[in-house]
Amino acid sequence: MWWGYSPALDIQFEINKHETNYPSEYLEILIVGANDARHILKTLASSYLYNDRIVMYNVVESTLEQVARSILLLSTCLETNLGLQEATRYYLEIFGNTLIRPATAKYLIKSCNQLSNIPTNTIDCPWLSLEQFKHKDRDQLQAIFKFWAHATCDNVPIMEYWDQRVRKSLKTRYDYREGVFDWDYHMILKSRGISNLTLQEYRFWRNNGIAFTWLEGEPVRSNPTLLNNIIQYGPGFVHYTYLGDITNGPFFTWALQEKRDDNIYRATDIAEKEIMKHMYEIRTGESICQELIASHRDSSILNGTLVTETPNKEMEQESWEKEKNKYKWNDISWINVKNHKIIFHPITFLSTSKHKMAYIGRFDFIWIAHNMVKQIPNLVPLLKKKGIMLVELPKFLVDVRNENLENFVNELKSMMHHNGLHEINDINSNEHYIAGFSK
Repeated sequence: MWWGYSPALDIQFEINKHETNYPSEYLEILIVGANDARHILKTLASSYLYNDRIVMYNVVESTLEQVARSILLLSTCLETNLGLQEATRYYLEIFGNTLIRPATAKYLIKSCNQLSNIPTNTIDCPWLSLEQFKHKDRDQLQAIFKFWAHATCDNVPIMEYWDQRVRKSLKTRYDYREGVFDWDYHMILKSRGISNLTLQEYRFWRNNGIAFTWLEGEPVRSNPTLLNNIIQYGPGFVHYTYLGDITNGPFFTWALQEKRDDNIYRATDIAEKEIMKHMYEIRTGESICQELIASHRDSSILNGTLVTETPNKEMEQESWEKEKNKYKWNDISWINVKNHKIIFHPITFLSTSKHKMAYIGRFDFIWIAHNMVKQIPNLVPLLKKKGIMLVELPKFLVDVRNENLENFVNELKSMMHHNGLHEINDINSNEHYIAGFSK
C-alpha cells in the first residue's frame, strides 16, 4: 500500500514493442492498483518520443486515500512554480517518507489547501477527471486533502504509529530487529537483483519509515499522506494509524532504473535522478543531459552512503499554527500536457464495468498489480482484440519466497489461459517483475 513493487513503465513503449502496426491516434489505458502514478508519470515524460496520440489513463485504486496521493504526486510533477530539484525532492519525500523536511511540509500544506478545491470543481484541472465518482466520494476526497493540511500542522505522531506496527509484526524478535532487517536484505532482496539499494538505507527505513534522505535538511515533520481511513467527523477528522508496508519499502519504483556501472549509488540518488529526468522531459519535451542532473546534486556524497539518525522526537511533535485562507486556489498552475487525460474510477468499476457495453473491448492496454489478479476475469472482457495485459509479479516482496513466486506465475498462466489470453513471451519468476499477455 502507498507505492508499487515494480519499476515505472513507459506504456507507449510497451504497446509499440509488442504491436508494431498499432493505431497511433488514440489509446485507452486501464491501470488497476498501481498505488502511485509512476506509469502515468513515465509515459507522460516519454510522450515526446512518439507521434501525437490522445492518451486516456483510466485508473482504479482500492482506497480514496490512494487516489488523493496520486493526484498530489502528479500535481507536484506538473506544477509550474517549482524548481526542478525542489519538485523532485518534494515528490520523493511525500511519496516514501514518514517524516519530511519543514520546507516539504509547508509545500504539502499549500498544495492540499489548493487541491481540496478540485473535487468540488472550484478549480479547473485540465489533466484530471473525477466525474466517475459519486458526490459523497468527491466530498470524501476533499476531506482527505483538508485533513492532510491540518495534520501536517498538528504533526501527528506517525513515528509512534510506525513503531507500533514494527512491534506487532516482529513480536518477540523486536529487540533483535537489526538482525531481521539484515537477513531480509542479504538473503532475499540482494538475491533478486537489488543492486542500488544499500543495507544502511533499507535498515534505516525499516526502523523509522524514512526512505529518502539528503544532507541539506533534516526530516522532522510528519507525512500524514501515509495514514489510513480518514473520515470527517463534525468540524474535525478521525483517522486510523499507519497500515502500510513496513517490510519492502518504496525503493523499487524508481531506484531500479540505473544500469550497472563502476559507481555505486544509493537508491535515493538513483530515484532522484529518475524523477528529475522525467520532470525535465515533461517540461521541455526533450531528453535531459547528464551534466544538468549533476549540477543539481552534490557529487561528493554520491559514491558514499548517507545515514542519518532518527530525528529528535520533540521536534517531530512540535505543532504549527494554522493560518486560514493563506493560500488562494488560483495560485496553482500546471504544465499543459495536451492530449493526455487521467480519469479516476471508483473501486466498484472492477465488478460493474464488464456489464456495461461502453467498456467491453475498450482498452488497448491494461496493467494489473500483483494483489489484484483475482480481478482478471472481470477485466479480460474490457481488453481489445490483440490488446496487451501486463501483470505485476511479487518478485520484490520480502515475505514471498522463491517457491511462492513460481506458484504465483503458474497460477497466473492458468488463469490467463482459462480466460482466453496467451503469454507474449516466456515468464521467468526469478528474472522478470512483469508478466505480459495478449488477447
